Amino acid sequence: MPQYIPYHDRPPYYSNLPTPRYPRNPPTPRYASPDFYPISNNMSSESEAEYNDENYVASASSSSIRNNGGQGSYVPRQRDNGDDSGPSRKRPRNEEESEYNDYQDDHDYSQQHQHQHQQQDHGAYHNDQYNDSSSMRLTGSIFNISPRNPFTSVVGDFILANTAGLENVEIEIKLGILMSVSDPQGINPSRRIRLPTQSEMIVPPDYPLGPFHATMHPNQHKTLNNLLNQAAQSSVNLTSNQGKVHFSRSKLTDSFHGGGSGNRSGKVRVSRSRETGQIVEVVKKRRIADLNVYCPNAAFDWRISVNVEEPYDMPDTPPTMTRDKDRASYKHQVCQVDLTHVMSKHDNSQTKPVSSFELEIEILDVPTLLAEGQAGSDRFDEILQNVLDTARMLIKNCDPPPQ
Repeated sequence: MPQYIPYHDRPPYYSNLPTPRYPRNPPTPRYASPDFYPISNNMSSESEAEYNDENYVASASSSSIRNNGGQGSYVPRQRDNGDDSGPSRKRPRNEEESEYNDYQDDHDYSQQHQHQHQQQDHGAYHNDQYNDSSSMRLTGSIFNISPRNPFTSVVGDFILANTAGLENVEIEIKLGILMSVSDPQGINPSRRIRLPTQSEMIVPPDYPLGPFHATMHPNQHKTLNNLLNQAAQSSVNLTSNQGKVHFSRSKLTDSFHGGGSGNRSGKVRVSRSRETGQIVEVVKKRRIADLNVYCPNAAFDWRISVNVEEPYDMPDTPPTMTRDKDRASYKHQVCQVDLTHVMSKHDNSQTKPVSSFELEIEILDVPTLLAEGQAGSDRFDEILQNVLDTARMLIKNCDPPPQ
């Protein structure tokens, strides 16, 4: 596998381009004013005086010449070794200097007192203008609009790009751990990836990744179960529009037929009720694309998956694997959170069933979501933001697994 090179280190390189010449004395900045604002003639003259380097150099040079008897270089003041002012080298002041310094102290105090009054008046004016800032309705930015969330924008573009022309689309988020690529020699085993970021980030599609471990510790599973039960209990008196959480329980046995070892080609899944044995659904699930999100200093990463689940005929081949699922579902407005305890077993092996604990978030009305996205409406981002924030809240309230 070729070595991964970040985008900012890839050619073409622009560091060797010639630097354009910059004038020694840049032009004086000119500011246009709004039509309703009166134009002041003093601004341009003050700006020219402030930004003109020649005036600054000339004033500094003339000041230096005056202070040094017409010489253009700085000459430090020589100490008088003959005075008898003591070891501190302070020159004794006479009566005239004392009276002058007393006058200067009174003048400085008056100036400082006047400046404090001006600051108090300015503070009072500022408070009169902005005393209602705590109750002010903020408008998003100085332009009175809010920019589109860049994270949600990338997720939305990913979904629209990979669902174009498809039907029976399923969009889900799974919590898990993004693992690194294992060393073929076995020297460096696979571990959780580490990326240079302090907040969640979308992993580039060409970044080398190992498997995604969509499992969790039983204690984490229990913590999330209690958290979701509290959310359902606290919303029992609400309506669906107000954010009521609907709870349901199901026990199913899934048998998988054909499709090989990869999910891209699709496997046929037959779901039966463990209580009655009736067939609930027969679908062929095909994975389309994945978008991985890395969350440093958090218990889990997450993966956004776009799949296609097409209705399929009952297969006549024996299953290659079976999964017994005990699931608790929490439905809320636009998404559903499924906590599942799974017992997996390969039918062609004599190994014991493998126990795992999983969590996934599924978008309920995918056709409506895609229609809003194709229309470019704000509702598209609102639905996505609700689902993404659900994943963030679950991750935030879950501790790392015990060691």
